[in-house]
Amino acid sequence: MEVTSPGLVTDLALLELQGSTVTDRGNHLVVRTDANPTFWWGNFVLVAGPARAADLDHWVATFEREHPDAAHRAIAFSEVGGDTAAWVEQGWDVEVDVDLATTTVPSGGAAPDGIRLRELVSDDDWEQSAEVGGSDTPTDRRDGRLEFERRRAAAQRGLAESGRARWFGAFEGDRLVSDLGIVRLDGLARYQDVVTLATHRGRGIAGALVRAAGAWALEDPSVTRLVIVADLDGPARGLYERAGFVEVARHVAVSRSIR
Repeated sequence: MEVTSPGLVTDLALLELQGSTVTDRGNHLVVRTDANPTFWWGNFVLVAGPARAADLDHWVATFEREHPDAAHRAIAFSEVGGDTAAWVEQGWDVEVDVDLATTTVPSGGAAPDGIRLRELVSDDDWEQSAEVGGSDTPTDRRDGRLEFERRRAAAQRGLAESGRARWFGAFEGDRLVSDLGIVRLDGLARYQDVVTLATHRGRGIAGALVRAAGAWALEDPSVTRLVIVADLDGPARGLYERAGFVEVARHVAVSRSIR
């Protein structure tokens, strides 16, 4: 199966770097992350083309056959269009993702007063990263989310320590309040997991991190384009576009819990 979206191409490459497997079934790909079975978008099916109502039962059955023990359902489609209303009617969450790219260092100001930017390096840094990642989770689900975030942080740390990625954090004193990653991938550099504590949003912290990470990635002359993915209607998209990113592709994802 051919994948052309830079967001999806880099998603798959990143997953494989972190130990996931990607199996090509011709008209769809099967992604598995055995080390983190609760990672929805590490255990999913990617379908060629748009979401069609007539194919709903087929792709649900395909997912269940490929991931028989999963407590979730997650299916991505490489194109927009089609008919997602049928999925919504059956209780699925539908998300349109926008791939954004730039060939230059993103614009953005310096970190605000009292905030220091640096790489994540220590055990405490990475534990704080996991805690920031799960900071918006309701109390009754926080323990499970933190377990997931710690597994993800361990994989991210491995990428950073390999030399092909960096995770940058914004610290207020010793407290991590925002972080993100960026990974160099065969001419592209892909941003990962831009997260800011709710108490620190709207201050330009994420924009400063995006700029710092982009500057690091473009120090490698083989990197020609920076790629980031945002929700179509989410607030982050505007931040990235103001920083100089432009839309280059769209794709659709549907998901639901079965518990």
